[in-house]
Amino acid sequence: MNTEDKELDNIAEILEKKAGFWRFSRLLEELWGNQGKLSLKLTEKLTEYEKGKDPEGVSRKVRNWLRDRNQPGNREELFKISFAMGLDEKEAEILLGTTSESGIHYRNPRELVYAFCLRTGEDYPKARELADSLAGEIPPLGTLEYKRKIRSMGEDEDKETRTVSVRNEFKRIRTEEELRSFFIQNKETFGMHHNTAYRKFMKMMKYLKNPQAAGEDLPRERSYGTAEIVKEYLRMKMPYDRRMKNYSKIQKEVKKHWPTVKTVNDMISRKMDVDRKTLILLYLSTEGMTAGRENMSWKLYVKEHYLRLNMMLRQCGMAGMNLHCPFDYMVMQAMRCQGDEEYMGLRMERMIRRLFREEDKIAYVEQEEGK
Repeated sequence: MNTEDKELDNIAEILEKKAGFWRFSRLLEELWGNQGKLSLKLTEKLTEYEKGKDPEGVSRKVRNWLRDRNQPGNREELFKISFAMGLDEKEAEILLGTTSESGIHYRNPRELVYAFCLRTGEDYPKARELADSLAGEIPPLGTLEYKRKIRSMGEDEDKETRTVSVRNEFKRIRTEEELRSFFIQNKETFGMHHNTAYRKFMKMMKYLKNPQAAGEDLPRERSYGTAEIVKEYLRMKMPYDRRMKNYSKIQKEVKKHWPTVKTVNDMISRKMDVDRKTLILLYLSTEGMTAGRENMSWKLYVKEHYLRLNMMLRQCGMAGMNLHCPFDYMVMQAMRCQGDEEYMGLRMERMIRRLFREEDKIAYVEQEEGK
């Protein structure tokens, strides 16, 4: 058995060791460094954020996090932890990306404000006040007003360029006055990120819906429906079981938000936003819309797709690839194709099948408990 096959046969162990999938407590301690007792700091600051309400409850919650009994239930709580620990924007991106799969949502006005305040050293109460003031002027997702605005922006390529420009402009902001000016100038463009993601999503769905035959002399393949596309390309042998209590942490992280026929149909009808995981799986399934790899080593092939995939995610206002995230690590492994007969989607499917085999699950749980 060659090295590549060994990696695929031990994907859970590989993810644990190479992807750096840490326990939540270890992640917090690594980000905290040697700055004193973390439990005291978190309890003090989070109690302050709650205006002194239920300090015992806050202390219990912090103890549970640091003993890995559970994790924060939502992104707002992760931002509170970031501010409480005095993290900067980059460190908070690591915390969010590793724990909730996606880093700071730069297409979300509220999270943009939080990112600015982390960058400039403001504390959570000020960040929340500023977010309520600025982000409150942006139409909420799902409202008719919001949908009309993003549809009125059109689908042309100039909008995509503008999306990248807006994010680059935001990175240069250092004062509250500049932030307010930025929001005034761009408050109607925040939906561009969602529109860009939707346009790319629909383009790749259309590609899979009407696959072209490999040779010009062969007949055109039939058209696929959404359910067939999801089953044929996006499920990748992911178990349908919704109950995940018996799964390991890595299995839960990889399975979370995996696309279904219902979620994909809801994305098509814009009842819900196109999410990051679905977009990445479509990229794998379409081979990045068939980027050529003639006379290209697998290292160059991975590098090119890594750059292209990150560019797509940035254009959609989503977090870039994060090798501390098991799903992202598997995606990068799926790009390590060798030979003309290998495809990224099939490699991903092989890893999913191995990761969720019963013997792999037991082996990982034993390894995890032995830590």
